[in-house]
Amino acid sequence: MRKRLVAPLALTVAAAVAMGGCSGSGSSGEDKLKPLGKDEQATIKVMFYDESAFFQEYGSLFISKFPNIDVQVVNMQTLYNTGVYTEDSIYKFIDQQKPDVLMLSPDQYEKMATDGKLYELDSVIKQDKFDTEGIQPAILKLLRDKGNGTLYGLSPSFSNSALFYNKDLFEKYGIEPPTDSMSWDEILTLAERFPTDGSDKDRIYGFGVQNYGSIIDMAYQIGSTNGLRVLSPDGSQVTMNTDAWKQVFQTVAKAAASKAIRLPSNNMANGSMTMEEYYNRDPFISGKTAMYVGYSYDVQNIKQAKSSMPDKKLNWGIVTAPVDPNNRGQSNSFSLSNVFAVNAQSPNLRAAWEFVKYIDSEDFARVKSKSSNSGNLLSRTAYNPDVDGVSLEPFYKLEPVSDPVYSLDKAPASFYGLFMPILQDELQAVIDGKKTLDEASADIQSRAQEALVKAKKQDEEAKAKQQASAASADVSSGSAAASASASASATDEP
Repeated sequence: MRKRLVAPLALTVAAAVAMGGCSGSGSSGEDKLKPLGKDEQATIKVMFYDESAFFQEYGSLFISKFPNIDVQVVNMQTLYNTGVYTEDSIYKFIDQQKPDVLMLSPDQYEKMATDGKLYELDSVIKQDKFDTEGIQPAILKLLRDKGNGTLYGLSPSFSNSALFYNKDLFEKYGIEPPTDSMSWDEILTLAERFPTDGSDKDRIYGFGVQNYGSIIDMAYQIGSTNGLRVLSPDGSQVTMNTDAWKQVFQTVAKAAASKAIRLPSNNMANGSMTMEEYYNRDPFISGKTAMYVGYSYDVQNIKQAKSSMPDKKLNWGIVTAPVDPNNRGQSNSFSLSNVFAVNAQSPNLRAAWEFVKYIDSEDFARVKSKSSNSGNLLSRTAYNPDVDGVSLEPFYKLEPVSDPVYSLDKAPASFYGLFMPILQDELQAVIDGKKTLDEASADIQSRAQEALVKAKKQDEEAKAKQQASAASADVSSGSAAASASASASATDEP
């Protein structure tokens, strides 16, 4: 008798799986989303970090295009305010709030795609004949790679860095301007060709570390560009006593000794200042540095500076950001601003997809190219207009590094604050001639390893304290509920 039940049971399970595929992750290429009717009303909840910012950036344009879709924002400030922003807390937040559209970081996107939490988009893109041709190919590739070959989300914008340079300064001193795909060593060698005489107030620097940066930040940035790790992949060991890191320290020490690098002043102005005073404090805008590495939002800063100071002449250009000399065709500073995905458990899949589709559409990009001041680059790169006659192509000319190294991605939260002063002390000792590279590298390794152990202990204690506090809150909440229930019962008695 049991044998006769096997086939019907198998058919029942198969049917359930098939139905789950249609209503869940959408992994089946045959899934179809029924279009919304002309007058059909729908409501979606969108996960975002701030409600007013959402409507300014996305929501207002969307509801003007789709007035029949009501958009509610699931404000992530409640998540940030807890002080606990972990994978578990994000999952719990999503389970409780049940947003239809998820705003995710690339790492969160990858994890949720792997866990089957996201609706697969390839089939509905094909069904709706949604044109993805104009989207930066590197973005689609990155998202497919993180989705194990499948597309589960889209990103309307991205950010990247570039090497900014002052054309007039290069012409004045008869120096060839920078070109695409230069290494850090090549850029700093180019910077050393500028004169170093004159007072700090009056002289020109070949390369500038922007305000609030430091020589240590530059060393860390060079190491990241060259694919070097501060920690082992599992985060258990510091890995800085290597020939590659020593070469980075040597590059930075040589550049500092050459006096070709402008470092930020420690006497940053406090209090109010006019816009002209603000922009004149910028070493690049004021013409004090010939080159610096900046981001796409710096383009807006330069544009606004020239509007505020029409008499200010700044003849500038950009080339691609510094690259690893062993991999000149890729950039490690390419990053996605936000990835928008559809929650696989959403009861409003079509309306949620309409939102994601619209903010990644050509129509949306066309409008944002005229109105956005966020500093991010549009994923539909044809709508990234020239600024001040300067093409923004260097920001997206290189492919993103296929397997980027995030040198502190496994580090405890408190490690960075402990680590940077160590790097500052040891590198300054090399610059001042008090230590050799070998001595400083060995000391960085040992001191940073001690800091790593300390940071892990601090984080474990903080986590235990948070868990105890959460448990206490749950107990208090349960007690309050029980008291309220008892009080209600007593009131109801005749």
